[in-house]
Amino acid sequence: MEPAARVVWRRCAGLWRAKTFCGAVVQEPVAVVPVPRLSCAILRAPSGCRTSVPSALYGQPASLTLCCPVRHLCTAAGSTMCWSCQEVVSSSELFCPSCSSIQPPDRRKDFYQLLDCERSFNIDIQELQRKYRNLQRLLHPDYFSQKSQRERDISEKQSSLVNKAYNTLLSPLTRGIYLLSLHGIVIAEGTEGGVDTPFLFEILEINERLNDLHTEAEIEEIGTFVQDKCQSLTEDVKKAFKKDDLDGAKMFLTKMKYYSNILDQVKKKILP
Repeated sequence: MEPAARVVWRRCAGLWRAKTFCGAVVQEPVAVVPVPRLSCAILRAPSGCRTSVPSALYGQPASLTLCCPVRHLCTAAGSTMCWSCQEVVSSSELFCPSCSSIQPPDRRKDFYQLLDCERSFNIDIQELQRKYRNLQRLLHPDYFSQKSQRERDISEKQSSLVNKAYNTLLSPLTRGIYLLSLHGIVIAEGTEGGVDTPFLFEILEINERLNDLHTEAEIEEIGTFVQDKCQSLTEDVKKAFKKDDLDGAKMFLTKMKYYSNILDQVKKKILP
């Protein structure tokens, strides 16, 4: 054994013999091999039990004093630490299984995961509504009025995120646009890419007719025509996603956006 290695070995051996006893002091730092950083929580013994820990073990200045014994609890992938009791909480759990505290939103989850739905354009709307109502019964801020401010704030964030996810997946248009975004495809606002010139002329003509109409019956007739167009495009989008034709889905969704804007104008004219 090389002399330098022998010295390190002796120091480490001395540390191993002494580290389990409270009050044991290691005077000199030891050389250690760097290890990858892990997501860990340090759990400490009750106050009053203290020991000096070699500085090289923690990358801190010499003579750093920590509570003893020290245990590192490393969280597995897909789990976090409870903000209240520091226990491990799975990413699928909304409440800590140890202290029952509500947990902050997991930003790694997409809207489908948040509402426990299959990542698909074709989803069961009734099942989506049922899961949404169940989540809001658990997360709505009204149920946390007697809790701490921290828990009230978390419940408000969780409830707001669930609302956003539900409203996004409920509408075929926003659901399709969101599903495209999960594949890295974005339909930018104010663009005409992906649609042909005849379609743009059709949209222009419908808008001009709508602006000239004044009776509610005529306006509703335009609205019914546009709704039928949106329904037909919804079926086209469904087929495109089923065939994994993302470019086709993008084109149909772009057309749906134009028709959706016309429907908004129809509603404003009927209900000013």
